[in-house]
Amino acid sequence: MSIKTKLAVAGLLSSACLAAQAAPVTYLGSDNNVSSLAQMVNSTAAAAQFLAVAGALNTVDFESPLPANLTITGGTTTNNSGCGALCGFDTTSGSGFFRSVVGGSVTFSFTNPVDAFGFYVNGLQTNLVPQQTIVYVDGSSVTRTLNMPSSINGGGAFFGFIDFGEMISSVTFNATNDILAFDDLRFGRSENDPNNNVPEPASLALLGLGLAGLAAARRRKQK
Repeated sequence: MSIKTKLAVAGLLSSACLAAQAAPVTYLGSDNNVSSLAQMVNSTAAAAQFLAVAGALNTVDFESPLPANLTITGGTTTNNSGCGALCGFDTTSGSGFFRSVVGGSVTFSFTNPVDAFGFYVNGLQTNLVPQQTIVYVDGSSVTRTLNMPSSINGGGAFFGFIDFGEMISSVTFNATNDILAFDDLRFGRSENDPNNNVPEPASLALLGLGLAGLAAARRRKQK
């Protein structure tokens, strides 16, 4: 095979890899003025959709020490927000602890990089504090910023995202000036990554062109 042909095929394969990359898939649900998980109907529906795609993930409910592969910077683990549901509450059935964050930010760092992350959050007043965001760096060193769903009057939400195949080492939530509670974190490598075993149609097409080019080059050489 000539150097020119090799370079052409390499370019096609590189394009196929780029075609396989996509923006993160988000799963968002929010409910206004809530004081228990039972009232967070839209939030729990979003969580179910997230888990149906992500599969089995690590779970942190703050009822026991954090797993060795997770570090949380910012906020404190407590069973009392100090100002009731408006400042957040526990969402784990039969328990009482959660992570309370008073303004500022909280960062979740993973020893083993993940591509799926989600959590319940409540105490939201996005009409008063609308600047709340999720920020993370994917495996290509691209910084991504995701916006929280709207939820008011001590509202609750589920926020989850999957960035298939990426190597995310930390996720930062910017609470700005709000007092919030986080609970039932989910994180890990998604089980249903469409890029693991089945290339996207665009990738298959480009790969097919590359193989066709190889075959044509071989025929010309034989002649």
